[in-house]
Amino acid sequence: MSKKEESIFDHVEFPFGRHLTAVTKLYVGALRKRFEHLDLERNYSVLILIENTRKNCTQQFIADCLQKDKTSMVGIIDTLVKRGYIRRVKNPLDRREHIIQLTDKAKKTLPEIHKGINELNAVTTKGLSKQEVKVFHQTLRLISENLSKEPGYNIVASFEKAKPE
Repeated sequence: MSKKEESIFDHVEFPFGRHLTAVTKLYVGALRKRFEHLDLERNYSVLILIENTRKNCTQQFIADCLQKDKTSMVGIIDTLVKRGYIRRVKNPLDRREHIIQLTDKAKKTLPEIHKGINELNAVTTKGLSKQEVKVFHQTLRLISENLSKEPGYNIVASFEKAKPE
């Protein structure tokens, strides 16, 4: 939409969530297109989290950080293990628990993931100063903190690709 075109969003005060959902769908769609040649689907966040965590990552830790339920997390971990991006290693301190580790395949893929995300973030924030981007991130964190204190339902968000008609 060009700057001169009017949008319904210019005239109606929708809930913040409506705007955030619209932006999220566009962002996730662009990111998935950028990474469609990888067999990761949309699970690159798991690899990034493991890479940036200084402690041992368990399935539960990853699920908590990414706000995923246990069932979804098991499926994601199983898929990433099957595709060779991560491995499960028994925790020597607790045999009931597995530590999730990156494989060499993941370590080789992560620079491409970071590059793609950085490029898309640059496109996404085009026209904003570094200070405005910083304030935007701070604002999102504050909104998230505020909403986390509100009673609400657990919502499952799925950004599946639309099926061709």
